[in-house]
Amino acid sequence: MVGSECPGPAPAGTGPRNRSRGTAALLVVAALAAGGLADVGHVVGPGENLFTLARKYLTTPQEIARANHIADPNLILIGMNLRIPAGPVPPVPQPAPAPPIPLPAPQVVTYTVKPGDNLTAIAVHYGVTPTALAALNGITRLNLVQVGKVLRIPVPAPATVESLLTKYATTYKVEVPLIKALAWQESGWQQQVISDTGAVGVMQIMPETGRFTGEIILQRMVNTANLEHNVEAGVAFFAYLVRQAKGDVQLAVAGYYQGLRSVRQKGMQADTKRYVANVMALRQRFSPSRGAPQGAGSS
Repeated sequence: MVGSECPGPAPAGTGPRNRSRGTAALLVVAALAAGGLADVGHVVGPGENLFTLARKYLTTPQEIARANHIADPNLILIGMNLRIPAGPVPPVPQPAPAPPIPLPAPQVVTYTVKPGDNLTAIAVHYGVTPTALAALNGITRLNLVQVGKVLRIPVPAPATVESLLTKYATTYKVEVPLIKALAWQESGWQQQVISDTGAVGVMQIMPETGRFTGEIILQRMVNTANLEHNVEAGVAFFAYLVRQAKGDVQLAVAGYYQGLRSVRQKGMQADTKRYVANVMALRQRFSPSRGAPQGAGSS
């Protein structure tokens, strides 16, 4: 229990006056610690020097010597009354900012021309223009491409992908960091990614989802191989899921991965729970303030 020890005999020199002086010194130190404004009085004890006192009071030997008109900082006397100048209050350490999410490294995508291919079809498949594809590969006649030729495909830069994600998240009133997180989880912002199940592009849109989004939500044709079509369709579809989930963004994220009907009927599968957790963590990483996200659909 605090304060239960029996007091022993008082050491020499600790009578009532010395105890009062010690108590007063402690109060001054406390005032300094609280406000950082008052100087401190200190009586030099055996073994002390200006360097040990400077460390104790968060100041410098030079400042103590200057305040007490000491010519030789290496020579002070036991029992000497010193005035310790108040040092600056040390700054409160701030938490280190989270490291930025690295953008994917530029990739060189190649395609070997097969019988029946033409430049326009290849360009449409990869979401680029035939002119850009021809220019990158030194092709002068757009209607003539050699079978077996290895074409270099211009991959959209991550900055372009990010600007499109921001544009369409704003258009469809969905939280921008959440859309960026969803796209990063799906593809790492890579348009050329095609999954084993046929999901395409940045937003990894399945063919049936692309058709539904085009016919029902956007009411126009969607080419998921085109970068801008892919991003807009994915964001528009996610906004639709948020509305269906009555603003529950975690349910909408789960629905994007597993299917909203399946989640409602069977609950989130184990891999869906991991997916949602990853997206929510990325959402915080993409949030500029790392605070409460702003915008429609925030939970």
